[in-house]
Formats: sequence, structure tokens, C-alpha cells
Amino acid sequence: MSNSQNAPAGRSLSKSIAVGLLLGGAFLLSVLIYKELFMILAAAAAGFGAWELSTALRIKGWYVPRVPSVVGSILIMPATFYGGAQAQWLISLVTVAALIVWRAAHVIWERRQAPIQAFKATVRDFSAAAFVVIYLPLMTSFAILLLRRPPDGAIWVIAFVVTVSMIDTAGYLVGRKLGRHQMAPGVSPKKSIEGLIASIVAGSTSAVLFVVFGLHAAWWLGILFGALMLLAAVFGDLAESLIKRDLGVKDMSALLPGHGGVMDRMDSILPAALIAYLFASIFFPLTH
Repeated sequence: MSNSQNAPAGRSLSKSIAVGLLLGGAFLLSVLIYKELFMILAAAAAGFGAWELSTALRIKGWYVPRVPSVVGSILIMPATFYGGAQAQWLISLVTVAALIVWRAAHVIWERRQAPIQAFKATVRDFSAAAFVVIYLPLMTSFAILLLRRPPDGAIWVIAFVVTVSMIDTAGYLVGRKLGRHQMAPGVSPKKSIEGLIASIVAGSTSAVLFVVFGLHAAWWLGILFGALMLLAAVFGDLAESLIKRDLGVKDMSALLPGHGGVMDRMDSILPAALIAYLFASIFFPLTH
């Protein structure tokens, strides 16, 4: 296969586009037509992502129980959809507690067959469990809180997801073709200044269009929203790049052809969901 058909990391560009279009279609269908489907998609993404992240952490000896982390990550989504913020935080805290209890019981059981692991390592595992829950399902669930907003929830979800997607896509395409100057070589050597400029233009344009024509608000709020989405997307992308670099892996998994794992697709979305929810709550407060 020619180089024009492959991404720099060896991924198939044609497969990447096909899977991207399929995911994008399912996303729009769920948000615009059947919101419960978006909850199911978010739950599936959180569950697969929790499995990938928990598995990857074991490479460096950070043990997070995979089955309860997946179950808890899935349950947070319907809890948020039907119960709102209170249920969101309650189930998130219960999931963290369950993971800690599970790991503690596992350590005690292992003591019967081998010397018990050091207290420091056990606390480290507890911290890793809390990190998985906070970083993945909790952040994802803020998109569901946005969707619950009457009457503009669907617009907000589409606005932040499309804006982040435009930021990622423009940055990738321009950086791939024209990128000459590295942005953060120590963390993600493939990110370029040229790609960042393209992300700024694409993200700002998307954000302004959604805010002005979708939410009927001032253009400067679109500029601010775009800037915040850019910061969230870049932070999320670099954060996962740093995690993968530390773990010594290129992709979290090979579940999505042309993309890697679920976590490789959600890296920018996770912090953006929280920032979009806070932005909407502050600048577009609901009136009761």
C-alpha cells in the first residue's frame, strides 16, 4: 500500500475515514433522534475505554480490577441520564469505593499464597482506580449532563463534539502534510505548530457557527468557546500521549481500525465534555 494511503503511524487512512464516518453517523443519529442511544454509546465507550486503560496500566504494575471498573463505568452513564448530577457523583464514588474494596480483598487473598505487597504499592493501586473512574467515565458523563439540558442539550453536545473533531482533524491533516516545526517533541513528536494553527482556525470557525446560528448568542462567545475547546483538546491529546509514552504503548488497543483503541478516540473529548458543560452552565444558565 502506498504512503498516501497510510497515516504516519502506519494506520490505514481509508479505514480511519470509514470508521470515523460510521462513528459520526451513529453519534448524530443518537443525539438528534433517540437520546437513549447516546447514553448507550457513551456507556459502551466508557466500558471499553475502562478495560483498555486498566489493562494498559498493568504494564507498569498499576493494578486496577478490570471487571468492576468496566461495570461501574457503564453504570455511571444511565445513572447520569436518569438521575442527573447527584446520581452521577454518587455512582462515581461508589465505583471508586468498590474498586478499592475489590483490590483490598484481592491483596488479602494473595497473601495466602505469596508475601503481601508493600503498603505503598497498594495505595498506588487505589489511586490508579480513582484515576480511571475520574479520567474516563466521570468525564464522559458530563456530555450526558449537557444532553439533559432543556431545550438546547442536543445542540451543545453536537457543538462541542464537532468542534473538537474539527480541531483534531484539521490539526492531523495539516500537520501530516505541512508540519515542519514540532510543538511538544518530548511528549508527542508528531504534533506540529502548523497543525496547531490549523486546529485554531477550524475550531474557532466551528465554535462561532454553532454559537451564533445554533444558540443565537454573540460571536465573541463562540470565540471563547472555541478557545476553551482547543485548550481542552490539546490538553487531552497531550495527556494521553504522555500516558502512552510512560506505559510504552503506541495505541491503547486495536479495537477501531485506523484509529487504535477507544481511548485513542476519546482523549480530546474527555476534558472537552467537562469544559463544555461548565461553559454552558456559566454563560447560558438554565432558568426555572
